[in-house]
Amino acid sequence: MEDRRLVARASEGDVEAFAKLVRAHSSLVYRVSLRMLGNDYAQDASQEVWVRVWRNLKGFRSESAFSTWLYRITLNTCLTTRRREARRQKREYSGEEMSYLPEPSGGDSDPEAAVLSTERREEMEAALRHVRAEHRAALVLRHMEGLSYAEIAEVLQVPDGTAKGWASRGRAALLMALAQERGQESMGGGDAS
Repeated sequence: MEDRRLVARASEGDVEAFAKLVRAHSSLVYRVSLRMLGNDYAQDASQEVWVRVWRNLKGFRSESAFSTWLYRITLNTCLTTRRREARRQKREYSGEEMSYLPEPSGGDSDPEAAVLSTERREEMEAALRHVRAEHRAALVLRHMEGLSYAEIAEVLQVPDGTAKGWASRGRAALLMALAQERGQESMGGGDAS
């Protein structure tokens, strides 16, 4: 397989082979980082993932697919970033403030669709913050990345049943958080006239 050959070359210091791996898999890393962390930290986490991959390429055992190993590193990096940011925010804020969610830079030709898309994304990001880290990881891998439960179990290094349970609990927690947010909006969180 192409990935295995590139990994072998990159682990021997071939920078061009590593660059090809980055080009081939950067969208996977960024997509998972964005879903785990939101816009604020996804880019930095993605860069950190590739630094970790470069440092640990010699430790990659070809027992699993490169993408499985990459998912694991990406998730671990995201979980570390979330813990670090939670500690930082706890020190900086009294807990009353919400983190700022920036507007995406858009090329959308329909401003109304762009606003609705931004609102949905922000609503989803806010709801995902209420899902436990391991449940969120399983949820993202299953429902946003399309991995099978067996693949999720391999990435998260847990039994298949645990992966399935975590994805299910993550989905339930996400739906509950979304319902609560919508309930709060309809109870008076809307426009003041």
